[in-house]
Amino acid sequence: MSHRRTITPAAVAAAAVLAVAAAAGCGDSGSGSGSDEPIRIAWMGAESGEYATKDRHYAIDLAVEHINAKGGIDGRKVEYKAYDGGLTPQQGVTAVKKALTEKPAAIIGLATTAQVKAAAPLLKSAGIPTMHFAQSHTLGKTTLKVDNIFRYGPTEAMQTHALTDYIVKNTKPKKVGVLASTDPGSDEAARLLRAGLTAGGVTNIVERRVPQTATDLTEAVLAFRGVDATVSWSFPTINSLYLRQRGQNGLTAPHFGDNSGGSILGGNLNPPAELRGYHYVIACDPDLSGTPEAKAYVAAYKAKYGPGPTNPQLAQGYDGFRVFAAAVEKAGSTEPEALTKALESVQYQGVCGAYKADEENDLYHSDVIIDASGGLTGRKLLQKYDNLTSRAG
Repeated sequence: MSHRRTITPAAVAAAAVLAVAAAAGCGDSGSGSGSDEPIRIAWMGAESGEYATKDRHYAIDLAVEHINAKGGIDGRKVEYKAYDGGLTPQQGVTAVKKALTEKPAAIIGLATTAQVKAAAPLLKSAGIPTMHFAQSHTLGKTTLKVDNIFRYGPTEAMQTHALTDYIVKNTKPKKVGVLASTDPGSDEAARLLRAGLTAGGVTNIVERRVPQTATDLTEAVLAFRGVDATVSWSFPTINSLYLRQRGQNGLTAPHFGDNSGGSILGGNLNPPAELRGYHYVIACDPDLSGTPEAKAYVAAYKAKYGPGPTNPQLAQGYDGFRVFAAAVEKAGSTEPEALTKALESVQYQGVCGAYKADEENDLYHSDVIIDASGGLTGRKLLQKYDNLTSRAG
C-alpha cells in the first residue's frame, strides 16, 4: 500500500548518501568473488507490527525454492535476507542503508510512496536495481530521476481507473459516497476516484476524509445515506471499520474498496454479514485465475502451506523474484548497470500476468475486480483489466 505521510527525501537520506554508496561499492553487487557464490536479494518488508503476518514470506520463499530447484541462475543459487522496512519513510531508509552495506544484487520490496521517495537518493547513488510496489502514479523514472528503480505492482491511477470504470458500467449510480483517509496516498486516490466517476457521468459525489488512526466513522457513514454506491480507500483497518459501521447503520448500497480487500478477507477482519455487497480492486487473485502460471503457483502454494486459499496480496512478491531472475539471465551478470538495462527490456509471464517495463519503469499493467460478498472462500472474479496506463490523466 502507498498510504503514508510523505516527507522530504533529502531531509532523511541526503546525509547518508555518500557513505552508503561507498559501502555498497561499484563492483558486481551480490556476486561474491567466485561464480558459484549465491546471488543475494535484500527484501524490504514489514517484519514487525500488525502487518508482519505469519505468511508474509510464503510466496517469496516459494519463488526462491522454485528458482533454486532448477539449478538457480546460471548455476548460482539465489538467497534473500529480510530487512524490516516497515511502512514509514524512516524505517524504509534505515533498512535500505543496512542492506546496501551488504552489497545485494537487488532490493525488492518497499511498500509506500514516502519510503520510495525518501530512499531514492541512496538508491541512485548506489546504483543497485530496486523493485518496489508502492502505488502512487507520481513515482516514476521521470519524477524520481532514478534509472535503477522499478515498480512491479499497479499504480493508484490504474486501480482507480479500473474500479470507477466497473462501478459506472455495472452499478450505474447517480450518487456516490467516497471515503478516504487524510494521508497523501489516500488523498491522491480520492482525487482520481472523483475524476473517474465524473468522467463516467457521476456528478453527485459526497466525500469524507478521516485520519488513518480513526476509530469511529459514524459521521461519514451517515453522510452516505441515500447514495447508490460507496467507495473507501485507506488502510485495511479503516476499510474494515467502514464495513462494520456501514452495516450497523443500515447502509445497503454496494460498496467498493482498494486492494486492502485481500487483507480484510485473508485476516477475517469482518464477519460474512458485513461483507454483503462488498467488492474490491486488486492486482490479481491466483486462486481465481485460469492461467497455467497461476494454476501451477496455487498448486505449489497449497502443497507447501496447506489446502486453504492463497493470500492474493503475496502473489506479486513471487512474481517480483521471478522477474529479477529473468533479468539476471538476460543480463548474464549481476553487475548493477547490466541488470538495470535487462530490467528495462525483460518480458516475463508470471502468476499475475505480463511484466514489461514502460517508459516510467513500471512493469505491471493489470488489475481485477473481486466480489467479496462470499468471504475468503466464496470470492468471485468479476472482471480483469489489462493494458492499463500507469499514469493519471
